[in-house]
Amino acid sequence: MLDAVWVIPALPLAGAVANLFLGRRLGTKAGWLGTAAVGAAFAVTVAVLLDLLALAGPERQHIVDLYEWIAAGDFRVQVSFLVDPLSMTMAMVVTGVGALIHLYAVGYMEHDPRVGRFFAYFNLFVAFMLVLVLADNYLLLYVGWEGVGLCSYLLIGFWFERPAAASAAKKAFVTTRIGDAAMLLGIVLVFVHFGSLEFGPVLGWGTSPSTVTGAGPSEGAATAIALLLLAGAVGKSAQLPLHVWLPDAMEGPTPVSALIHAATMVTAGVYLVVRSHALFEMSEVALTAVLVVGLLSAIYAALASIGQFDLKRALAYSTMSQIGFMFFAAGMGFYAGAMLLLVCHAFYKALLFLTSGNVMHGLDDEIDLRRMGGLKADMPVSATWFAIGALSLAGIPPLAGFFAKDHIVGFAYLSGRELAWVLASIGAFLSALYIARPLFLAFFGARRNPSHAHEAPWRMHAPLAVLAAGAVVSGLLLGFRAEGVLARFLEPALGLAEPGHADLSEAVLIAISIVLAVAAVGLAWFVWASGRVDWEAFPERQPELAGWLSNAFYLNAFYAWLVRAPGMGLGRGLRSVDDRIVDGAVNEVAEDVERASRLAPVLQSGFVRSYALAFLLGAVALLLFLGLRS
Repeated sequence: MLDAVWVIPALPLAGAVANLFLGRRLGTKAGWLGTAAVGAAFAVTVAVLLDLLALAGPERQHIVDLYEWIAAGDFRVQVSFLVDPLSMTMAMVVTGVGALIHLYAVGYMEHDPRVGRFFAYFNLFVAFMLVLVLADNYLLLYVGWEGVGLCSYLLIGFWFERPAAASAAKKAFVTTRIGDAAMLLGIVLVFVHFGSLEFGPVLGWGTSPSTVTGAGPSEGAATAIALLLLAGAVGKSAQLPLHVWLPDAMEGPTPVSALIHAATMVTAGVYLVVRSHALFEMSEVALTAVLVVGLLSAIYAALASIGQFDLKRALAYSTMSQIGFMFFAAGMGFYAGAMLLLVCHAFYKALLFLTSGNVMHGLDDEIDLRRMGGLKADMPVSATWFAIGALSLAGIPPLAGFFAKDHIVGFAYLSGRELAWVLASIGAFLSALYIARPLFLAFFGARRNPSHAHEAPWRMHAPLAVLAAGAVVSGLLLGFRAEGVLARFLEPALGLAEPGHADLSEAVLIAISIVLAVAAVGLAWFVWASGRVDWEAFPERQPELAGWLSNAFYLNAFYAWLVRAPGMGLGRGLRSVDDRIVDGAVNEVAEDVERASRLAPVLQSGFVRSYALAFLLGAVALLLFLGLRS
């Protein structure tokens, strides 16, 4: 089955083509077709994974060459797929969680008049993401990378008749292009310095230089390559400073938000850094940049999430924060920890977003947390799903988020990064606080919406039950310890990180993590559900702080000003040049022609005697000139 890995992206691609051409005829059946395509891809992924597990650890790598794509002199690129533990982990997440989101979307989108087009875009999104994670070279990875960007534009702006959705789609497309352009330059530098774009020669340079046509990059070149790739990862994964597209992307349908945040687009940047870890390890500057970007993004997004009253925007900032923890882990060289959090996050974040879709479905598209409250009485099942997802993200044991996040925070201390550990612990506390806030505001406390909510249909709950099970047990099964099942599985591709020893034992670090998570959830209950705090009056009592949090520290407004002010100044300058120089020159020529046209009637009177007189005077003048000259 290893050679059949190409079937995995081919199945959702076939579903996309079928729905694109037949979706209108199929109607609501288009959703079932799209779900079946991704479900079949998941089944093939499982079969390929089982064959991979049958191989010995060091031999768990298989390359499937399909055909030669580009042959121009020394530049040759194959369309080839890589089967190894890292690519299979990502493929399992994309197809498994993606299939559950597709199943949920069947019920969520059944009344949309363009349901066939929606599932065509949805399938195409998954297909491009699978190309990205299965590619065996940077150029094919970049094809999947750009394809994911295109599909995000189509899906975020799916309801394009709404101006906010159309604007959000353009914003996401333009913002991520900044990072993508830098990433493309990085890929060019990879070829210049390695003579190849294939992962084997490039990423194996440190141990097997004979496989590379060049001598390898200098430290400066390695830093440039890694930082350019990081810029692409920052854009796709919505990290500082290219994060501003992510909250606005909530204008798309809720299943789109779940797919982008849980299984596809925002995890692409983490995968790129982890896959290219050998390049980043050549430059201490680049690896430190990954750590700093991740840690700052985690804390910044956590604070911004606390200030949001739009349920989906609060979840969007929580995604940015969680992805920040993944970057933080990768920056410490703890790649298995980053991947464990990626897998666990896929379960509980998809669960949270899809449950928010249930809330919107039950409240006629209401999304403001200030108009919810007490929903557990009307929506007990959805309240259960949201509570499982929220407590898992908060890091409450024994749920998945506890193991994933605790390993990362603990690794920071055990590896001698005490300051990073303190900041990461603050970020972990804030993450528990910001996710417990919508849980209590929406489902507990007093009812603030006069209308009664209703539960979603059973077919929208079935995938949530599976995701909830994943949010509960995935940490126990894959990462009970830092060197757990997933870490050992990924060892042939990523190696094992050795954290070292520190003053505090692992047991003490675990106890600190549990105390912080429980304290944050307790504080959230006291502020937003106990009724003892007038949280609704906070913006009036602290308008400046409330404004900073709700506007995410005004970075979006700052970027708008930063682009608008120079843009408008340049526009005014170009308009002045156009008016005074370009149009001025044309107008001056027109005026000269007009003045010349006034002289023409004098010279061209139409009288023959005038012409004869002029001819005679000219001849006399010519004779006089010749006579005087001689």
